Amino acid sequence: MDDVEKLLSEIENDARIMGVRFTGLLDDTANILEKQGFGVTKTFLLEKQSHGNLQRQAGALLRVLEKLEEHPNISADRKTSRLIIKSLEPLKFRKKGGEA
Repeated sequence: MDDVEKLLSEIENDARIMGVRFTGLLDDTANILEKQGFGVTKTFLLEKQSHGNLQRQAGALLRVLEKLEEHPNISADRKTSRLIIKSLEPLKFRKKGGEA
């Protein structure tokens, strides 16, 4: 199992992430992360936490960023980090026993 697979497994087994229904915030976060990096993305999500309807999504995405940062060889590659963020919904589908 490579590092990306390990990280995806960690994310997949985190109920605080997988229990959230993501909307457009997922795409926005992935795009900001790839273009601007972790600092700007965290700031963006912290601001979104003040919006009642986005609070859970922003919190879950901040948790994903924390997990990404625990894997420096992955977080150094913004394109890979972006793909991981964008894979959250398919991961939920796979976890429920569906075929991605």
